[in-house]
Amino acid sequence: MTVRSALALSSLLCVAACGGAGPAPEARTTVVSLRNIDCEACGAELVSDLRERPGVYAASFDRRRAEISVTASPSFDVTGTVKQLAADEGFEAVIGAGKGQYAGWATFPEGADAVTIAEGGADIPDLRAHVVPGKVTVIDFAASWCLPCRRLDAHMAKVLEARRDVAYRRLDIVDWDTPLARRYLKEVSKLPYVIVYDTTGAQVDALAGLALDELDAAIERGARR
Repeated sequence: MTVRSALALSSLLCVAACGGAGPAPEARTTVVSLRNIDCEACGAELVSDLRERPGVYAASFDRRRAEISVTASPSFDVTGTVKQLAADEGFEAVIGAGKGQYAGWATFPEGADAVTIAEGGADIPDLRAHVVPGKVTVIDFAASWCLPCRRLDAHMAKVLEARRDVAYRRLDIVDWDTPLARRYLKEVSKLPYVIVYDTTGAQVDALAGLALDELDAAIERGARR
């Protein structure tokens, strides 16, 4: 993305256009799915642009589904406008619901001990069952719409390329209200949330937010124990 707007993060971002005027009787709503986006701000920026356009009455972004909903006058070209805005930012817009998709995660080197152990926000009652004996284990709570999570993921790909004494376990929370998030992230305010265990299985550190230097230091401490 070329611009990273400081927009409020929420599972459903809704904004009304032009002073909050209600839609005309002939207004129609179009759902557009976004593909290959890498963060929530991608969709939020498109919504911010759309709401300033004459003929657009309302726009919203569903970060879970990677979809934009636009209510506009029939004279406003929703399809063409959203497709062009998306193309300008390097991703794709597809008309219709249920087709949204975030970009994939980082590619890890062959033989790297990296596994996604939770998808869809499914609950995991016992994290320690996934701690790898004899290795420093990094457990990462992440979400596909979280850009800092993607940066941490890419960093871990480099870490695992350089060393084989580290195991990486990613957990996709999907959103803050899933069973996985409710169990482990009640007191956590931002992602990624990373827990580092040493080679004996003892916790070394827990880090909220993107803190790569602190993560590297925790891995080093864990390897020395």
